[in-house]
Amino acid sequence: MVERIDVRIPLPDGIELAAWLFLPENTEKPLPAITMAHGFGGTRHHSIEHTARRFSEAGYAVLLHDHRNFGDSGGTPRQDIDPYQQIADWRWAITYLGTRGEIDEQRIGVWGFSYAGGHALVLGATDRRIKAVYSQAPTVSGYETGLRRVPPHEVRALEERFHQDERDQLAGKPPVYVPFVDTDTSHAPPRRPTHRRARPTSTCTGHQTTRGRTR
Repeated sequence: MVERIDVRIPLPDGIELAAWLFLPENTEKPLPAITMAHGFGGTRHHSIEHTARRFSEAGYAVLLHDHRNFGDSGGTPRQDIDPYQQIADWRWAITYLGTRGEIDEQRIGVWGFSYAGGHALVLGATDRRIKAVYSQAPTVSGYETGLRRVPPHEVRALEERFHQDERDQLAGKPPVYVPFVDTDTSHAPPRRPTHRRARPTSTCTGHQTTRGRTR
């Protein structure tokens, strides 16, 4: 049997991350732990709870949180995706785990899927508290992701949209949102041809992909 507890993780700036803490019953403590989060635009309510439960059934404490600005976590603007901020917040989730009496802070692992899979790699490489890393279908290179998402001839226009959005926000206007999921397929961008691959003159580099907001 597994117990699921609703918890709130306080962050230094006053924001709280909403999370579930899964604890196996009738298991000797302190427990090894896994900290988990969903990928781009996902929350803990999106088909990931069963994975956390299976880990907990195997004897692990599991902390599954919503990223800042998503799900039940605090933060504005809503649905704003900032990879560096998400990684920084995740470090505090690790700290939170280490403060709980049920947890062995010397045996904490990190699990990430998709966009958060890239976060897990960064955390595993930079945080010595992490003893194990599971990165499933990770976003590793923002540059390579940009190649697949944005045709070379559209890069400048896209960057100008980003710049204009920042200018508008500086003037007091609300941020621009783009659909993340849409049942109207006519809104989908045209597919790129697969027979050849052209590199854009400018795109993002490293793990960070262009910061964006979804709705």
